[in-house]
Amino acid sequence: MKKRLQFTLFILFIGLCFGFAEAQEFQITFSGGVNHVFEYGSENDYELGKNDFPVTPAHTPLNFGAAFAYYLTDKIAIKLDGKYISASKITVTDPSDNDTAKINTSKHFSITLNFIYHFSGGRLRPYFVLGGGIDKLLAKEENYISEYGYEITFLVPEKTVDPMGQVGGGVYFFLSSSIGAEFDVRYVLIFSKQDNVSSLGAYLGIFIRF
Repeated sequence: MKKRLQFTLFILFIGLCFGFAEAQEFQITFSGGVNHVFEYGSENDYELGKNDFPVTPAHTPLNFGAAFAYYLTDKIAIKLDGKYISASKITVTDPSDNDTAKINTSKHFSITLNFIYHFSGGRLRPYFVLGGGIDKLLAKEENYISEYGYEITFLVPEKTVDPMGQVGGGVYFFLSSSIGAEFDVRYVLIFSKQDNVSSLGAYLGIFIRF
């Protein structure tokens, strides 16, 4: 009886393995879009000579990315996603005297591992995405002249790598069995030591399956 049970379980295991093997697919995606970063920081964090411009206003930088997905089944995939977020021009304000300065935000690079679930098959496939990873700040020391004529130096933060999480969804549109287009929307949260940074991104991409 025990041997029969072991044999039955072995046959089921082999069947599952073949089932997964037949469903395994790879997908490469190239995308671009925008990330609307919400305002962060507080005037209460103002420190003379250390944090003269404590509030970072909302801004919308461009971003470009590439991703590699491995499909475990027709509806479930694991996706490794890399994105480069460009600099954006913003105006910051010194709350002590209302002096302002026009500066560039720092560039970013992020890598995340994501779980993808497709709600349906066919040519149009909506999906849910949940994942997390790290964000790398590509900062460098910058010098600017404020509206009042003061020279301002923005130093590189001590910590430039932070954990991040994201959740969202999108839809794949298959032009053929192996080529298609993607529209994706994600809410992103970077867990920074000083200020958590949240954003809402929208991306368009093209993908190839093989």
